[in-house]
Amino acid sequence: MVWRQGLAALVLMLLAGCASIGGALDFDDPEIELLALEPLPSQGLEARFLVKLRVLNPNPVPLAISGVAYDVFIRDAKILSGVSNEGINVGAYSESVAELEVAAGMLGSLTLLRDLMANPTDGALPYKLNAKLSLSGLSRAIRISREGSIDLSGRP
Repeated sequence: MVWRQGLAALVLMLLAGCASIGGALDFDDPEIELLALEPLPSQGLEARFLVKLRVLNPNPVPLAISGVAYDVFIRDAKILSGVSNEGINVGAYSESVAELEVAAGMLGSLTLLRDLMANPTDGALPYKLNAKLSLSGLSRAIRISREGSIDLSGRP
């Protein structure tokens, strides 16, 4: 009887120790940066692009990204939407570039074209990137938003 109580106390202490170790992990959400939008050969009336995303991992553990869903807005018009289930592995305190093929949405593209004709750009287009990353081993997805501008001037 006494050994059962001792065993139960030992199991409880081990579980509490494991829980405190897992809770002590300082995890920061990864960062995503839009690197490039490169045109690809079109398919019918559908414009296609290669989207390059840099994923930065500011954590002491590697990230195994099992899926990505993303939207790219230019001047508040939703232009690109895509998903990928190709795995992306990002080492601890490291970065990786993901290349995803995507089709441009017709309605968003027409909205942007109309807006550009009414309000020409000064060489840069503001964008917003929304991404959802599914990580292997994590039950929740990580959602990230990033804003910036795409330089159209051709200057380095």
